[in-house]
Amino acid sequence: MTTSSDTGGPIAPPPSEEPAAVHDGESRAADLRHFLSPENASVLYIYVVGFVIFSLWIPNLWLSFETQRSILNISFPIPALVAVGLVPSLLAGAFDLSIAGVMGAAAITSSWLVVDKGWSLPLALAAALGVALIAGMANGALVVKVGMNSFIATLGTGAVLGAYAEWRSGGVQITGLPDSFKNLARGEILWGVQAKVMYLIVAALVIWYVIEHTPIGRYLQATGDNADAARLAGVQTSRYAFGALIAGAFIAGVAGIVQTASISAGNANVGDPFLLTAFAAAFLGSTQFRGRFNVWGTVLAVWTLLSLVKGVELALQSYRWLNEFFFGSALIAAVGMSKVFERRAARRAAAQRQRDASAAESALAQAT
Repeated sequence: MTTSSDTGGPIAPPPSEEPAAVHDGESRAADLRHFLSPENASVLYIYVVGFVIFSLWIPNLWLSFETQRSILNISFPIPALVAVGLVPSLLAGAFDLSIAGVMGAAAITSSWLVVDKGWSLPLALAAALGVALIAGMANGALVVKVGMNSFIATLGTGAVLGAYAEWRSGGVQITGLPDSFKNLARGEILWGVQAKVMYLIVAALVIWYVIEHTPIGRYLQATGDNADAARLAGVQTSRYAFGALIAGAFIAGVAGIVQTASISAGNANVGDPFLLTAFAAAFLGSTQFRGRFNVWGTVLAVWTLLSLVKGVELALQSYRWLNEFFFGSALIAAVGMSKVFERRAARRAAAQRQRDASAAESALAQAT
């Protein structure tokens, strides 16, 4: 239906919003399909396949609620927490190999102060986290200020922290932790989910928000992609790399304390089993969803790999070699996949440039 204007001409009805809405819906659906494509979410499909295999192979064990809860409460939180803590520094192009030493130093400091010195739990935890922060600042100073390679600097820092933990503990585990310490990890929050799962959720949400929804994330990525170009563009790359290393050390310190509460003892070597796990998960996670280091890809990688480890352990009644095998294989696969994707992207970009050049030449020929 049309109406007339004051001049007698018809007034067209307002344009319908439906085509734009339909277009937006199609665009979102296309984005979701791309986001969940096998190339971008391969670990998710690996988990589904593994879940189906174990459901058919050992249904009574694998489909047990207790099995899945044990993965969630026991196997999953600490490796995922350590791996998530690596994401900012890896995004900034720094490799923090000191995380095992930080975990051990925080574990021994907190347990020693509580058991041997009689400190209150809050003060002991604050001191342990202070040690972790000092380690992070030392890493930042060596990498950013001195200009050392992050591999060498953090490897050295980790060794020093490991020596401190061994000296402080006397080479033995520190036992006799109070229940208040143990409940830091074992206390149940909801539906049998332990407190350490909540620490992971909080850390993951905070780092995800900072990386994905603040300028800090863009600056970290720019620093990791090309620090010189980012610096010329006005990004204070030193500040962001320094902060990322501090954040990673702090989270490693938290993980060391929580793992100490989980096993009811302070152990100088508590962090050693998590070094390979964390890096393998972070690199495998970098091939998921975003094509760069990201939080949820890392969390999914940890969950998938540990679930597969648990499934094989239940099926074969063997476990000694599983962690090293799965996470070592994952690290190799992740780095290999990233190189394959890089070469594929480079070929696509070259083909697109060739098509654009051909189109330009054709247009020029027609114009003349």
